[in-house]
Amino acid sequence: MKNINVVFILFLSTIFAQVSVSDLNRLSNQQLDAIKAELQSDTQLANDIESFDSEVDNTSAPVLITSTDNIISEEYFGYNYLKKDISFFDNVPTPADYKLGPGDEIIISLWGENNSRESVTLNKDGMIYYENIGFINLSNNTLESAEILLTEELSRIYSTLKDINNPTTLMLELGQLKSINIYFSGHIENPGINLVHPFSDIFSAIVQAGGINNNGSLRAVQLIRNNEVITTVDFYSFFMNGTNPFSNIKLIDGDTIHIPSFKNRISISGEVNRPSIYELLSNESLSDLVGYASGFTSNASSTLILNQIIPVEERFSDDNARTSIALDFKNSKSTSLNNGDNIKVLPISDVDVNVEVFGRVKSPGVYPASSDNSLKYILDIAGGFDDPVFRKTIRENEISILRRDKNQFYALEIVTSYKDADKHQLMPNDKIFVYEDINYRNSLTYRVEGEVNKPGTYPLTTGTTLIQALEKAQGLTELSTLDNIIIYQEFTEVGEDGIEFTQVKDVVNVSLDFVLGSNSVIKALPFENVINVEGNVYSPGLVAYNRGMTMSQAIIQAGGYKPYSMKNRVYVRKANGEIDKANLFRGRTKRLSPGDTVVVPEDPNPSDFDITTFVADLSTTLANIAAILLIVDNQTN
Repeated sequence: MKNINVVFILFLSTIFAQVSVSDLNRLSNQQLDAIKAELQSDTQLANDIESFDSEVDNTSAPVLITSTDNIISEEYFGYNYLKKDISFFDNVPTPADYKLGPGDEIIISLWGENNSRESVTLNKDGMIYYENIGFINLSNNTLESAEILLTEELSRIYSTLKDINNPTTLMLELGQLKSINIYFSGHIENPGINLVHPFSDIFSAIVQAGGINNNGSLRAVQLIRNNEVITTVDFYSFFMNGTNPFSNIKLIDGDTIHIPSFKNRISISGEVNRPSIYELLSNESLSDLVGYASGFTSNASSTLILNQIIPVEERFSDDNARTSIALDFKNSKSTSLNNGDNIKVLPISDVDVNVEVFGRVKSPGVYPASSDNSLKYILDIAGGFDDPVFRKTIRENEISILRRDKNQFYALEIVTSYKDADKHQLMPNDKIFVYEDINYRNSLTYRVEGEVNKPGTYPLTTGTTLIQALEKAQGLTELSTLDNIIIYQEFTEVGEDGIEFTQVKDVVNVSLDFVLGSNSVIKALPFENVINVEGNVYSPGLVAYNRGMTMSQAIIQAGGYKPYSMKNRVYVRKANGEIDKANLFRGRTKRLSPGDTVVVPEDPNPSDFDITTFVADLSTTLANIAAILLIVDNQTN
């Protein structure tokens, strides 16, 4: 029986290999029913085989294994660096470029023929008074230049200061230093005027002012002098790799340090080495966030869950302000993030605890599940139910779960609604089917697919152009260019026999100011050496391009024609939107170019009898009979 189970597992994997993940949400309701029927038919076949097999394997369903997440520090990263007590300035050597000023104490030492040591303080004009000489101006002098100046002045009363044979030596030292007045504005713990040590740089001055509060930015600290911003400091380069961008910037009396508000802070938790809340700049992405978190742990999977807050200007309403999606890090490194987003890095599971979502969701496919995952949790991650417009296209009162029985066959079906989805806990290998409400047709949306940073369905407003739509989708990824964009319109209709089918109307000669229409689809194709195969083939999606590849070869790489393919109406959509039609015979040798899309239409009114399928099935049957007869003959002999 174990061998039989292996055969059925391989058979099921073949079924699902026929459908590409990128097209799962475009499956019709009839196709969803066909997949369910394939899964359930294996149950009956297994029961027939089991009647001939007395040894029944009653292996129970796999036990879910959960991994405890790393404890998440809710502290915002980096702020504790700036909240330290410092008292080391008295031991710091005087910088060679330090300029004396009012309030500085200097110590004048003489030894040789004359010996003395006295301390004097520069007055508010930067001068000292020396007996028998008068006032000496030392303001804006370094220690070295002040020492030369004093030697010259004091030589008037100490002649041996310039006597080489019997010299008197003069040495100048700093005593107590003046504090400098620095203004602090913005999100600082102690705003206003603060007295800071004269050797201070921006970092140490902020420490002396109590640090930055939790609403302030660590990445755009401004130093203002004479009402002009002379530099902007990003402390992350110092925190992450020790690069010190501020050590050469000396403060002077009257400077202003401004701490602006942060703009984007993102939380990352789970299987990373330093989970925390990080501040990201506008040009940074998911890859930068993972880098700030010191990378993944050894137990991390490549699957991440993004809990996202949709910006106000992009929402249909506040009802869809939050959304959750699953990301594959390898394909999502350039994903941009919004303020308040949360990333959770999932662990590698010790057993197969995946579930699969088919049908009318934004991101169908395989999702990791744990013992506390409800159906609602997975549906929310798959997306669509938090989008009021998209949700209207879902038959949300008929969500189906196919589940394995104790013999590991899909014999159990649970039908529920999204409203009650949180009452259903998922099991490993559950198959979830979400159906489309074909009675709803919304003409006020458009869809962006392919190599864009934020694919999805967007509300259509009057006059929306192609360039505006691409901006909404946060631009193209590095794998595409504007020359690789195609646009078409989809129309879903119901045939005379009640079967729904989708018609596509291609748009040619498209420019960036092209105005989108209802049900427009924008697809950004990759510029790499690939061919996109769409329509009625077993494995639609991208296939590798080879020099001289023909349309027929591309279709074979995509799994070949499925039943009811309209082979005489196959056509090629070029990257620039042009259509190149081909009949059944020309299509075998038609040469393709990188970025082309081969479209295989499906017959909207198919006949139940297909001669090609019949001949193929008959040939297979005859071959199997011949093989059986040969085995019997060999055993007889």
